[in-house]
Amino acid sequence: MNKDFETLKGTYEYLPAEQTLREEIKRKLTDVFKIYGFSPVETPILCMYDLLASKYSADADILNETYKLSDQGERALGLRYDLTICFSKLIATNGSIVMPFKRYEIGKVFRDGPVKLGRNREFTQCDVDIVGVKSIMQDAEFMNLTHDGFKNLGLDIEIRYNNRKLLTGLIKKIFGELDENTTRKAIMLIDKLDKLTNEELKMEFKKIDFDGEKVDELLEVLSLSFEEIKEKFEKDAEGILKEGIDELGELVLYTKNTAANEDMVFSPYLARGIDIYTGTVWEIFLKERNVKGHDFNVSLGGGGRYDHIITEFVGTGEEYPAIGMSFGLDVIYEILNKMHEGEVNSCVDLFIIPIGTGVDSFKLASGLRNEGLKVEIEKMDRRVKKSMNYANKENIPFVIVIGEDEVKNGKIKLKDMQSGDEHEFGIGDYVSMKKIIENK
Repeated sequence: MNKDFETLKGTYEYLPAEQTLREEIKRKLTDVFKIYGFSPVETPILCMYDLLASKYSADADILNETYKLSDQGERALGLRYDLTICFSKLIATNGSIVMPFKRYEIGKVFRDGPVKLGRNREFTQCDVDIVGVKSIMQDAEFMNLTHDGFKNLGLDIEIRYNNRKLLTGLIKKIFGELDENTTRKAIMLIDKLDKLTNEELKMEFKKIDFDGEKVDELLEVLSLSFEEIKEKFEKDAEGILKEGIDELGELVLYTKNTAANEDMVFSPYLARGIDIYTGTVWEIFLKERNVKGHDFNVSLGGGGRYDHIITEFVGTGEEYPAIGMSFGLDVIYEILNKMHEGEVNSCVDLFIIPIGTGVDSFKLASGLRNEGLKVEIEKMDRRVKKSMNYANKENIPFVIVIGEDEVKNGKIKLKDMQSGDEHEFGIGDYVSMKKIIENK
């Protein structure tokens, strides 16, 4: 094949069996989003570059990874790198939207960056967000939505959670007042705590001139449970530290007697890297990271509260508190693909093989499709044996061979391709045939 036609690294083609699994993931997540009252939207993939650059400094990594292009009018354009910026624009340009506004969107995004598991150059984001609500009840509801979403996918997960206010407050409590840039650097380092040893982290802190003894004190605090942190600091906590303790306490109270509580793991070092988060943050991992010999020590998604970004984007002075999350469809797909390796499910319920009975077979297929079954008809004029082989190769679970005798007698046989069992029906008894097929 001509090398110019090769699939670009970080992009993928999905054949029917693969895409069927991906569509099933989307459907199961969408079902959960709808249960929680979220509505679908769709935003453009192609954007003005100034829009994409509006929430970052010019040297930000994300802008270096943005695909840039221009149109015939020589306007600077780009492919969206996430769905949040388009969500912000949607709010800003649609004044008739009623608050709170709850939306989900599943769509392609693009980043010209390093390729690794869970991060391609072209990938699909499954985002669910709400704008207009400050209540921590909404944060707690996202814990339940996260639990329900992954339960619906059949995945056993842990939800690591924290609060950026708590983390910022602890840093200031231990190190004293710091400027915003120094605090940001400290948070970015702490966020690496599960990837670096304490000694490695101390070396990194030393590079930005943090006192060694106080770093030890911070690391000791970050090894405590939330109840221990609360007991240690609550009495004289004030400002952002008090807000963080109070918000986390409220989150724990709301989720205490819910199914999500079993999945939740307090992680006081979690910051989720980027600066946009203002309160609750969470990240999702498999409880059992090894799936059939494959290591999946990687985030399956995450989210957080970001109360400033849409407020600043709209720029009217009105507040737009927001919270949302993204499910990592590509890494979820890889995990489920490994879990069900070797299992091939057909997109078709039934294959009809006509023997000189095209019109009657066409009528039969139409009747069964009207009952909601997925039906295909042999149209290649092959011998019955070759048609049966095709059905086997495509893992089609049921076959009907319909010849002149079947039409004359008004009886047909539905063959289970796995067991070899045959069930006889009246040629128009679509409902009974459907029951057998759906109970397979």
